[in-house]
Amino acid sequence: MAKTRCGRILGEEIYIEEPDKTTLYFINNLRAYQVVLAALLALDQDICHDGCSLPSTVNKAIKRLAKLKNDLESSDVATEKKESLLSKLDTFLADANRLPQDTSQTCRKSAGECIIGAGCFATGALNLIDIIGKV
Repeated sequence: MAKTRCGRILGEEIYIEEPDKTTLYFINNLRAYQVVLAALLALDQDICHDGCSLPSTVNKAIKRLAKLKNDLESSDVATEKKESLLSKLDTFLADANRLPQDTSQTCRKSAGECIIGAGCFATGALNLIDIIGKV
């Protein structure tokens, strides 16, 4: 059966059998988290450092990653592919756990220190999961 390239996750080209929609679902979600976690890391190094919106978003991302991991573990994805994807998921969970998670700080926007306008970059980054994950 022909294999289709699905993209690159953590430097590895990912291929699947064409009719395997379940595996494609998990691959697309991991592609999304790769982008989201990079965005959250950038925010931590810049405008959202020491604020509360970034930790709140990180906590949501961690919960979603944990749910995705549980869903993948209980899925019918082929064992070899499942192990590969679980390994990548564990890497993303570890990366997310290194980001700030203390929500006791004041939001930079509420403190009048945020200059990005009406939107919130951290919240927007998490919304990328819905956009990329469905491609």
